[in-house]
Amino acid sequence: MLAFVTTLGFSSAAMADTYDFSFNGNGVSASGVLTVTPSGTPGVDHITGISGFFSDTNVGVSGGITGLYMPISYVSDTLATPGIAFTSGGLSYDDTFYPGGNSPAICYDLVGGVPTLTYPFSGGVFDIFGVAFDVAGGYVGELWSNGDVGGGPIVYAAGLADATSLLDDPNSVPGPGVPPPGRFGALAVSPTPEPSSLALMGTALLSGVGLIRRRLRA
Repeated sequence: MLAFVTTLGFSSAAMADTYDFSFNGNGVSASGVLTVTPSGTPGVDHITGISGFFSDTNVGVSGGITGLYMPISYVSDTLATPGIAFTSGGLSYDDTFYPGGNSPAICYDLVGGVPTLTYPFSGGVFDIFGVAFDVAGGYVGELWSNGDVGGGPIVYAAGLADATSLLDDPNSVPGPGVPPPGRFGALAVSPTPEPSSLALMGTALLSGVGLIRRRLRA
């Protein structure tokens, strides 16, 4: 029975199309649920929905995550798909999810007319472009991965913009003595258990208890 329940747990994780997530670091916190669907490329999913709550105490913004920023963009390889999607406030995004935590290095730019990898780090459930989402109040938040920058855990980050400009982004530094906007932190992601799987697991446990009782009586 234990082997069956363990197998059931792994099967549920493998088939999950929703993930619970939480991010926390340097004044920014976000948590909620991601919905993903297979992209057709093994190991690469498209993020098709998001809900939850976002807070950035650095700029005094907090509110519910009301959905993905529109239009949704799945620009996951700028060599194959020229161009990068940007929100109106200046955040780049591609809404791509890597369930194996092995996102590739995909940040290319034209150098002398030749596409060149300008950000070499990789790794994480998001890539360097990340996922952009609407935050109540007219804001746009984003979560992304900076990858494994050397000898440590995957570095994740969060940013915030409004309809016209960046409000909290690590790529801009306002001046001497002022903390740079944009916040690095830790991200936790886990498959959301499916209700049907939980019910099946409960049935299996009850059946197992009944079997044990019958054996004890015997």
